[in-house]
Amino acid sequence: MPLSTKDNKSHNPRSHATEKPQPENSFPPPCPYTTFNPSHRRLITLILILTMLASPLTATIYLPLLPLLASHFHVSLQAINLTITLYVIFQALSPLLFATASDTFGRRPIYLVTFTVYALASVGLALNRTSYAWLLVLRALQSLGASAVLAIAYGVVADLCVPAERGAMQGPAMGAANLAVCIGPVVGGWVALASGSYEWAFWCLVIYGVLVLFVVGMGLPETARNVVGNGQREPGWWGKTWWHLTITCWKARRDSHQDEECGTDRERNAKRDDQEAPSAKGKFKVLNLFAAVRIIFRKDAALVLWMAGSPYAIWYCVQASIPPIFKDIYGFNDFQIGLSFLTGGFGTVLGSYANGRLMDWNYKVTARQIGHTVDKVSGDDLTHFPIERARARGSWYILAVYICALVGYGWAVRFCVHESVALILQFVLAAVCTALQQTFNILLVDIFPASPSTAAASGNITRCALSAVAVAVLQPLVDAVGRGWVFTILSILSGGGGIVTNWLINNRGMAWRHHRLAIHEAG
Repeated sequence: MPLSTKDNKSHNPRSHATEKPQPENSFPPPCPYTTFNPSHRRLITLILILTMLASPLTATIYLPLLPLLASHFHVSLQAINLTITLYVIFQALSPLLFATASDTFGRRPIYLVTFTVYALASVGLALNRTSYAWLLVLRALQSLGASAVLAIAYGVVADLCVPAERGAMQGPAMGAANLAVCIGPVVGGWVALASGSYEWAFWCLVIYGVLVLFVVGMGLPETARNVVGNGQREPGWWGKTWWHLTITCWKARRDSHQDEECGTDRERNAKRDDQEAPSAKGKFKVLNLFAAVRIIFRKDAALVLWMAGSPYAIWYCVQASIPPIFKDIYGFNDFQIGLSFLTGGFGTVLGSYANGRLMDWNYKVTARQIGHTVDKVSGDDLTHFPIERARARGSWYILAVYICALVGYGWAVRFCVHESVALILQFVLAAVCTALQQTFNILLVDIFPASPSTAAASGNITRCALSAVAVAVLQPLVDAVGRGWVFTILSILSGGGGIVTNWLINNRGMAWRHHRLAIHEAG
């Protein structure tokens, strides 16, 4: 005969002390989206900021060193520019490999691998004194280690934040990381000016790489949802921080005097954990290096990729135009040209931070308009939520400012208007380009929730390809029609195309996403 409730309580002496009366119709609490508490998420955000400095810092610290490198290795400036081309190529390839792998193996081991490669390549560059060939090889390896971190960071944000709150984490992280755009040229220029050599710039990157490798190893836990779920699932040893492993080892030694039975239990538990841990061998079978490339050809994704990549390419063109414009038109010296990059850097910082808050506010407004209650505990199911409309909301105004600022910048430098006007327009362009790129990169992660870093990698491939094409045609177009018409043409292509694309995302994006998901489920 089954025991009554009273009988059950009598068999558990702690029941009266621990159990609370429950209403008859009570429901179990909802499963939280993540078990990482706010203080832990703040720590992870700080670590993400450190890692996200890698790509912009490594790219920009190098630019003031180009004349020194050409002189030291006895090659032409065009040959040194080949190292930049090679860097951009591997900037596109690195996320294809590592970001996709982070969706499979986890974020933490991939971070450790990439920063190990980065630190070793930086040491090689600092020590290389004679070989131009090794300069090419090591610069490519440095790019390979540095360029995947942004795509992986988008995956971490998707791991930890419900869709309604992703902007609050991504905005400050991107804003702080964009400081590297300001810091890089200043550090590189200062090193070149103070030492007359290039080695110490690379030693600075060595120090940075080793520091980040240590911080990631000590403090960044595994967050990938296919590995640890919402944080409740125990990862293998590779997913635990060095701090956690050190404390565990210390406790094991402290408790080593306990009886043999306890030791046997610990061994049994360790063996069970090893058996439950995902097999690396099995994971290699499902790793698909071309998953990010396939995303580019999805109809709904292609729209989002254009909106994220096109403003990035335009801002790349603006940055490439700064040295000749401010040297030939305004007569700036090399130091003043370096300082002229700061206005754009500050614009990217402000644009990232402000847009992060704006994204979350747009999400809440859209939810309220359709009568949806935002679930901040378990996260919203975006299958039938108009996430495209929520993210793209307000982009019309940003696009209008973007077009006006881009056209104004071109004609301001064409007619040699005071340099302050050009600098202010640079600031505005940096802010709005960053806002558009950040908004639609987050949307890309939203519509591919199962593989957020792979989706972000497809965005990286797209913006690198668009930037390469844009920069390649920039100077020939300037020579042909002048800067005023060049930036007007770019505003028509990017801004006008953005208006059409934004309309399609708002009105067709959700239907095309459902169609893609239906085909995937049927297959």
